Amino acid sequence: MLDWLYTLVGSMLSWFSSLFGGSYALALLLYALLFKLLFLPFTIKQQKNQIKMAKLAPKIELIKAKYRGRNDQPTMQKMQQEIMEFQQKEGYSPFSGCLPLLLQLPIIMFLYEIIRKPLTFICGWGDKIGDIKTALGEAAANITDEIQLIGEIMKNPTALGKLGLSTSAIPNFEIFGGWLNLAETPNITSLSWLVLIPIVAAALTWLSMFLSRKWNQNPAAMAQGQDAQAQASMKMMDLVMPLMTLFIAFGFSGMLGLYWIYQSALGILQTFIISRVMPLPKYTEEELKEMKKAQKAAEKAQKAALKEAPKYRSLHYIDEEDYDELPEFNSKEANAQKKNTSGMDIPEIKD
Repeated sequence: MLDWLYTLVGSMLSWFSSLFGGSYALALLLYALLFKLLFLPFTIKQQKNQIKMAKLAPKIELIKAKYRGRNDQPTMQKMQQEIMEFQQKEGYSPFSGCLPLLLQLPIIMFLYEIIRKPLTFICGWGDKIGDIKTALGEAAANITDEIQLIGEIMKNPTALGKLGLSTSAIPNFEIFGGWLNLAETPNITSLSWLVLIPIVAAALTWLSMFLSRKWNQNPAAMAQGQDAQAQASMKMMDLVMPLMTLFIAFGFSGMLGLYWIYQSALGILQTFIISRVMPLPKYTEEELKEMKKAQKAAEKAQKAALKEAPKYRSLHYIDEEDYDELPEFNSKEANAQKKNTSGMDIPEIKD
């Protein structure tokens, strides 16, 4: 169904490689750079959103402070609703940063399929693979992996001549003068330097996330402290993303790992430039002190309100504000119900 799209991207990669003498490594670099430029408007919009969030952070922290100390579900829902209404009023969308990530997933999936089938989508020989296997003889009869089939073609290039094909159409997967072959899959048990590609890819994935947070720190949020859930979430992402990169890069050819390296390196460069051109707002020491002071005042007012609130005998207390209409409580009916269920007379509760 998507073969036409795979063929389109594969033809683009083939053209890119022809610009660099057939080098697939440099074609992947140009491919990564092209999509970084295509997604630049989304990245700029995301940075603008972060700037807006930095400006709204002090007021959002004051809303949280107002509800601090109460962890019941109605209160938490009420707090979240108030924060969302405030963000909508100010024109901020907390989900806008997810769009660039979601749009990049199909690109990686397309590249995955193209790298897996270079003869079909880069060379355009999908309908000739059966004939190629026949021309190569028994050695290629049972090969299903197209990258392995390319290895057999290179051993017997004259077989393609019989079909009117040429090895010049096949991209060069070697780098450093044939020192590394990107068509091979990294293997930790081998002595090949190819194992460095997944390791470097994972390290750059972690570094890109670390530097992105460092260059785009929200000073207001830092001053007032991040909640434990946000900190745990960031630590989890710092661990999961590099490990996922490492796992996938070791399970596939070196070309995918190399593309990840390009993406991370270009991402670091892009983040650095944008964070300098469009920096998040900075706060003076006096402003940060005022934020802390306002937050403590809100927390103090919340504690005072809870202390002055009437005491209830119920073990579970729902704030009156959580109801549009307070439920009526009839002590006689309650006693009658308890008597029926327990079989014992319970003294009537006087209002």
